[in-house]
Amino acid sequence: MKSMAAGCIAVVVLLALAGRSAAGEPIVLDEEVQLQPIEPGIWMVVHRFAGGNNSLLVQCDERRFVWVDTPCTDDATRLVHEWIVRTFADPNLIQINTGFHNDNLGGNGYLLARGVPCYGSDLTVRLIAECWAETVRKVLPYFAGPENEKYRDILIRQKLVAPNRLYPLADGLILQVGPETVEVHFPGPSHTLDNVVVYFRARRLLFGGCMVKALASRSPGFTGDADMAAWPASARKLLVRYADARMVVPGHGRWGDLSLVRHTIELCEQYNAQHPPVPR
Repeated sequence: MKSMAAGCIAVVVLLALAGRSAAGEPIVLDEEVQLQPIEPGIWMVVHRFAGGNNSLLVQCDERRFVWVDTPCTDDATRLVHEWIVRTFADPNLIQINTGFHNDNLGGNGYLLARGVPCYGSDLTVRLIAECWAETVRKVLPYFAGPENEKYRDILIRQKLVAPNRLYPLADGLILQVGPETVEVHFPGPSHTLDNVVVYFRARRLLFGGCMVKALASRSPGFTGDADMAAWPASARKLLVRYADARMVVPGHGRWGDLSLVRHTIELCEQYNAQHPPVPR
């Protein structure tokens, strides 16, 4: 009986160290931020900034972590970073931004102030400087109503901070993080002109970000910065390049498999049939 009890205690301790419960319940940091365990060492971080916005945290070995995209604000990013620091011993973290919107890099300011390197493309830096103010103007109608007043105020006041580790968009990026090879790839314009995807080769895990829609999505969403003519072809390239992917995480909504990419193509083609796009 004692040995059985000791074994149970050991299991509980190990699960606690892994930062997740036995049932994989969400780790709630506050009313807007939670981590949803996908499988051991992989968490989808959800920031409910009006709607749900996903980033992805992957533990590559005992100390090294890759975080793809940030929550929309520095405050939400701080909550997740503090959880990482108190849950794991001396974690080494890098951040990869997949686009220039605040649901890709709104927490860069906090991370850079704490010495976390933030990778992003040369085009992302240019779009922050040249286009973010106009993007805010275009997206504000999506935040109508008194329930969204807080989010409107944040958008109007927010100053985005560019990544500090740059690469040419067309070249992409390969990072070796412990045993994991992390590929940052630009298949072509989509939700924005700079959206990239991130593939963890050993885990066969694809973060599609805002280029990929969840199965519950019924439209492409915000298209104010999109190249709708190019989006379907860009998404098709993912089906070829990452044909062995077993998990796909979208920028909003629930994760799944490559059926999310096929669903995205259908949504974009349906939208284009109703709203013939002008090539950019």
